Order: sequence, then C-alpha cells, then structure tokens
Amino acid sequence: MRIFHCERCRHIVPFTALRCPTCDSSLGYVSEDRTIRVLHDTAAPAVYRIDGRRQRVWRCLNSAWGCNWLVPAASDIEWCRSCRLTRGRPDEGRPVAIEAWMVAEAAKRRLLYQLDELSLPVEIRSESAPDGLVFDLVHLPGEGGITGHLDGIVTLVLAETYDRHRDELRRRLGEPFRTVIGHLRHEIGHHYWGRLVGQTDEMNSFRQLFGDERTDYGVAVERYYAGATPAWDHTRFVTAYAASHPLEDWAETFAHYLHIVDATDTAVAYDLVHTDRANHVVGDASPRARFDAMIDAWRPINAAVNAIAESLGAPAVYPFDPTGAVIDKLAFVHEQIAGHTGRERFYASH
Repeated sequence: MRIFHCERCRHIVPFTALRCPTCDSSLGYVSEDRTIRVLHDTAAPAVYRIDGRRQRVWRCLNSAWGCNWLVPAASDIEWCRSCRLTRGRPDEGRPVAIEAWMVAEAAKRRLLYQLDELSLPVEIRSESAPDGLVFDLVHLPGEGGITGHLDGIVTLVLAETYDRHRDELRRRLGEPFRTVIGHLRHEIGHHYWGRLVGQTDEMNSFRQLFGDERTDYGVAVERYYAGATPAWDHTRFVTAYAASHPLEDWAETFAHYLHIVDATDTAVAYDLVHTDRANHVVGDASPRARFDAMIDAWRPINAAVNAIAESLGAPAVYPFDPTGAVIDKLAFVHEQIAGHTGRERFYASH
C-alpha cells in the first residue's frame, strides 16, 4: 500500500486515520480517489468540505467504530461502500464482538482499497445484482463456525481476529501462515473465480494448470481435513490446502497474488525497490506489468523482510518461496486480472 500524507502538515498518516497524529486535522478517506483528505467544518453539523471539491461529505455512520471512509452528504446514504458490503454488525452491548468486528472491517477496507487499485469491480449484492458481493462477519463465542464463500457471500468467523485462536488453528492444521487479511483475500478469490474464469473462455487454460473444478468439492475437502491428502509439493501448490481441490488452489493462489502485489506496493512506497523498476509494477500499473517483473521486484524484498524478522527472533513474515508450476498459476491469476477490462461483461447484471 502506498504512503498517505496529511495535506496540512505533510506528515505520514495511517490508511485508517480519522485524525492526523501530528497536527490533529480531521481526516477522511475518499474511496473514488483512493486518497486521504483533510476535512473542513461547514455551517451544517457533521457536514464537511474538502479543498478543491464542490461536493460536501459526511463520515460513514460507522466512524464511531473506526471507519474513516466518506459518503456524499447530498445523498441519503449513511454507510460507505465498504460498510454497505457487510450485512449487519454485532450488538453494541457485546464489546468483545464489536472489537473483533472492527478488526475484520479494517482488514476488509484494506482489501477493497487493493481491489480498487487493480480495477476489479466490486458490486454490492442486491436484487438487481444477484451475483454481487456481500460479507457476513459472524461472532459465535464458544461455538464452531466456518469461514468460507458461497454464491457471492463471504463469511468470516470473527474468532479469526483473535491471535490465540488463529495461532492454535494454524498449528493444528500445520499452516505456516494465517491472517485475517489472508482469509478475506482467499474468500474473495472464490468470488472472482466466477467473474474472471467461470464465465469466460479461459476454462481450458484453467483446467490445464489447476485441474478440473468439477471434481467433487465436498469429498476433496473432507479428504484434506482427514489427512488423506498427499504430502505438499511446493513446486505445484502455493500451500498444502491448495492441493485439496482446483477451486481451493485458485483461491489460495489468488490470495497469495494479492499478498505479493500489496507487499511490493508497500516496498515501493518506502523506496525499497529501485526506481527503474518501481513505477512499472505497483498501483494502477500493476495489472499492466509483466508478472515476471513483479515477482523479480518482490523476491529480494521478501527475503530481506524474513531475514530481519529472524534477526529479531520472530517467525518469517511470509514463509513462502513460489517456484515451478506455482509461478505459472500466479501468472495466470495476473493475466485474468489484467485482461478483465477487455471482456464484454463482468457481473451478469451489467
């Protein structure tokens, strides 16, 4: 992710900032411009103006819970486009649930920022857009729950925001890496499979790389969790779970593609990538970049970050080294994202 600055004092501000930590200016995120702007009071309560923009704005109704995204004041919309994607929120009388929901929403806003950078359309599920997207962020204290995707509905069990719970599951399942943003990137990958592959002429290419998605999904996943899946071949699958079924292989590969792009974007923002290469592999340019250029820019950064973590006694930040067929699969994801704008349709309702 790029670095954001306060317009007033020019100091760095977080993507999540409601106020500048240096000069205390009121800040808000304008999603259509992908920028953080200083908000100026107006005569109308809770209505703000932004320099250079005629349109007045107000804060998303969820600003009290950490959302810094803005909404046009002239509309009757109360929630920003990120918050409108979520169906409901926990009861305010359950502070633990609210705290978990806030963590998940922050990760979802980062995900949407990246999807916007990649020009991947996000259509809110509705009667007019039945193949659109919606999130259920579910808090089930003391109960089991399933994080997953079904027909455009991304479900995240909020226990995944708890470090202890997430680490216990990571150890039990033998995973080297488990994060909230990783879950969201994986499940959104399932959603985009139908948009980028399932309704296109890329099915044969997909099956040659990933396998036949018509293989019984339930049986395949049950076999994986029963421990009947062969040993993980790092040269063929980005993770062990990717080997369970072609659709999981796609979703895992899609998620790791987003990891790599975002990490590279952040490295460029902090001047850790040579300028000759930087402008060609990040932000709006990334869908047009050659994937080999992107992966070449990312590898030394990832190696350095993991080495720094080791020097501090911490586990590797990103303990993966894609190779072999995994690179081909990542490149396929890249090609589908880069090529989607040339297709006749994306959502069936359009």
